[in-house]
Amino acid sequence: MISDFDVEGKNKFQKACYYFRYYGISYTVKKALRKFGVPISEESEYMTWCRRNTASSKELDLQRKDALSGKFSFVIVSEEDPADAAQSGWRKQTCKNVSFVQITEETELGALLEKNPGEYFVFSGRDIKALPEFLYEISGAADRRHRQYSSRIRIENKKQPDLIYTDEDNCVGKKRYRPFFKPDASMQMLLNFPYLGRCFAVKRSLLEKISRSRVEIELYGNDWYDLSLQAFFRAEHIFHIPEVLFSNVVSEDRKDSFVRSGGEDPISCIRRFLKSVNIGAEVTETDVPGFFHARYELAQKPLISIVIPNKDHTEDLKKCLDSLKRCSYDNYEVIIAENNSEDEQTFAFYEKLTEEDARIRVVVWEGAFNYSAINNFAARKANGELFLFLNNDTEFIGSDTLYELAASVLKPGVGACGAMLYYGDQTIQHAGVIIGMGGFAAHALWSLTDRDEKYFPFSLCEREVSGVTGACLMVRRSVYEEVGGMGEDFVVALNDVDLCLKIRAAGYKILFNPFAKLYHYESKSRGYEDTMEKQTRFQSEIERLQKKWREEIEQGDPYYNRNLTLHRADYSMDV
Repeated sequence: MISDFDVEGKNKFQKACYYFRYYGISYTVKKALRKFGVPISEESEYMTWCRRNTASSKELDLQRKDALSGKFSFVIVSEEDPADAAQSGWRKQTCKNVSFVQITEETELGALLEKNPGEYFVFSGRDIKALPEFLYEISGAADRRHRQYSSRIRIENKKQPDLIYTDEDNCVGKKRYRPFFKPDASMQMLLNFPYLGRCFAVKRSLLEKISRSRVEIELYGNDWYDLSLQAFFRAEHIFHIPEVLFSNVVSEDRKDSFVRSGGEDPISCIRRFLKSVNIGAEVTETDVPGFFHARYELAQKPLISIVIPNKDHTEDLKKCLDSLKRCSYDNYEVIIAENNSEDEQTFAFYEKLTEEDARIRVVVWEGAFNYSAINNFAARKANGELFLFLNNDTEFIGSDTLYELAASVLKPGVGACGAMLYYGDQTIQHAGVIIGMGGFAAHALWSLTDRDEKYFPFSLCEREVSGVTGACLMVRRSVYEEVGGMGEDFVVALNDVDLCLKIRAAGYKILFNPFAKLYHYESKSRGYEDTMEKQTRFQSEIERLQKKWREEIEQGDPYYNRNLTLHRADYSMDV
């Protein structure tokens, strides 16, 4: 497996040869043209992708004849009459057992269920155009015909799904553009952004469970955001079909805007949901309209043990510690894991630090360098309920970062979390770890910017991820000890990825929180394997990770859509 990360440190000719060898002439020419400022239409590339990935007339005919097309009964629910909506696509479905219902502002969930028999209810928003195979694919998911995986992390679930959602795109006339290839189930993303979209299917039994719970829920006027939050929270089995099966119909004048769903008042939907599950939080809209932040209240502020390995580099360490003092969360201790420093001034600096702040301690690692062993050694000396493993060349941005990390890791079912890390030039160094990228793992959105619409919502939302970097990794002490800490066979690299996979295998979630922000001052070329010794060592650790987590890497990252490339970190299509 190769990736764009492999071109770091190469000159232009070497890069060109690399792209030609691995991606072919078409990709190389398009990349070169873009470099010279020649526009290459992403819309035309996506239309080509659609022609390759949308059911043909022959395939649709076969679907109509398939017994699966009549196995389940569907109720299409909409604020507008879906039977009369010429552009909705519901009349052209290859499935047979379909009925339609138009709801009003007075419609209640209980009454909807009582008056409309059906096994699955499909909630369709205004200006939705469903592909003819939409219900057939939903039937396939309900019938468990879609391939399931069995591993330590993605456990095979043979239950019939009670919530099913798909990927989506936008369209103007017949032109389709801006696909949204979604992750598998991510409750935290849903609380930041209504990513299920305005068209998804819910099993009757789940709707009945919601109705019986008597939670406050509004069906009308919020593009099903109220419903999606409650359904997502209460579902026993959520199934994501990674296929674009419906489009948001937009006008030409809105073609270039980022289409969002959530209705007129999504903040109220989030607040109602959090109140229904007894979670206190301040909910606000971010600086990007349509994206939200639920800042959870902490009933208690447990002690955080901040572990910072250090060898000399006192200027970096001082900048890190000075920024830590600006954090509003002040119940922490700092454990500096001294690792074979050679400069005498380093020890004088340590003495000054510990004299000025009783929360700072220095522990001395006397063995050979082993990043995992050093952190494990320091963690055994810690007193905190939470551990924050932190590089010495980081700097906290703003006052909320430590609070945000604690709020994330203390959420139910969460074992660890990580922050948004920036390089000094404001580009992204880390926005979560994608398993399988480059053949093993890589940082999401590496070297890109966080406010580019191309990468929404992944750069803006707190969300579940498969891993986070050890440069800033917070973990519950109990979870860290349960999984045995960092694997000391990973001496320098990939120990953080291995730790995160162990945490997920133990049944805990890992969150990426973009509201926790730090600079990470390593250069973009730092760590580039430019000597034979470094290359050999790094390759051996890659092979160790690949062997240990072979199934997980082969199956793919559940939070990274299979339609996206594994060669680049920009959430672009694999074209």
